[in-house]
Amino acid sequence: MFWVLRAVVTGPVDERTGYLCDLKSIDRMLGDTVIPRLVERATTTNGKPGAVAPALATVFDLAAQGCAEPVSLVSLQLMVSPFLSFTVMEGEPQMVSVTRTFEFCAAHRLGGKDLSDEENRRIFGLCGNPNWHGHNYLLEVTVRGTPDERTGTIVNPPDFVAAVRERVLDAVDHKNLNLECREFASLNPSVENMARVIWKRLEGAFGAARLASIRVWETSKTYAEYTGP
Repeated sequence: MFWVLRAVVTGPVDERTGYLCDLKSIDRMLGDTVIPRLVERATTTNGKPGAVAPALATVFDLAAQGCAEPVSLVSLQLMVSPFLSFTVMEGEPQMVSVTRTFEFCAAHRLGGKDLSDEENRRIFGLCGNPNWHGHNYLLEVTVRGTPDERTGTIVNPPDFVAAVRERVLDAVDHKNLNLECREFASLNPSVENMARVIWKRLEGAFGAARLASIRVWETSKTYAEYTGP
């Protein structure tokens, strides 16, 4: 079991040193306050990732108190695998975000129907190839809520995966988006529009958990994120 803990802090930069804070002090705070609690929780729950989420929420206030002014803690994120993470944010320490990552392959052609051929070539370049082109996409779905007191989760993991697969992946994976996805019959399948379309397909799919963000990676350098209307 190898987990990654990320802490984000904010504050003014010290004009004398150019530093925001002493990173060693942040490391000590995490080592003394956060990590032992997470390890204890993982030990008592047989390492079940979802069961650790409440502990992350519990230690957030303690960790925030351990940050020396004027630095303040913004978020704690626990990555339990490359495809699953939990996040607690400042202002809502009892709320937990869960992010799952999915993969799919799809072809598309970018172009505006109201644009001339010259404008399409200038704006979209090779992405407007009339013979299509493809991407290996990464989809990050984040939901937010309060962990259930009995299970420690905000959404049942199999239900999470099933909702994304049934509402999104089955419709886009190994498909030509322009020809086989109904939304893109009239909408340019840019990564920005894909994020919005996927949001609409998943909104309300996770019971008491609220859909918080959709992030679609088109390449390793480019992604679009949508957090709702």
